[in-house]
Amino acid sequence: MSKGRRILIADDDDEIRLMVQRVASPYGFEVIEAANAKQALALATEKQPDLIVLDISFPGEDGRDILAHLKAEPLTAHIPVLVWSGRDAESARRIALSLGAEDFVEKASAQALLVRIKRLMVRLDLE
Repeated sequence: MSKGRRILIADDDDEIRLMVQRVASPYGFEVIEAANAKQALALATEKQPDLIVLDISFPGEDGRDILAHLKAEPLTAHIPVLVWSGRDAESARRIALSLGAEDFVEKASAQALLVRIKRLMVRLDLE
């Protein structure tokens, strides 16, 4: 199911990106990392990942703007986005889903994130 699937993790925290890499790689996911909004947008366009895991808050950037840009850009609009946030969960969830995110998960657990990633990948395989 996950073999050959590419995930872009966009988060300014090195530890978070490393954690996602460690959790997802053993399942066959190729993980691409972006540490800022500019990298995230460039890599999403260039690498065309199967899924983007996007932190909603970057220093000096707003993840909502990044999400809106990804969904408005024809080259990236089709890529599912899973928003990953430590912000107030209910408010952030509503905003993320209204902007076109496929799912939302709190930054509580890497395993919870992996479950959501795998669920989205299964859904993509069925479409």
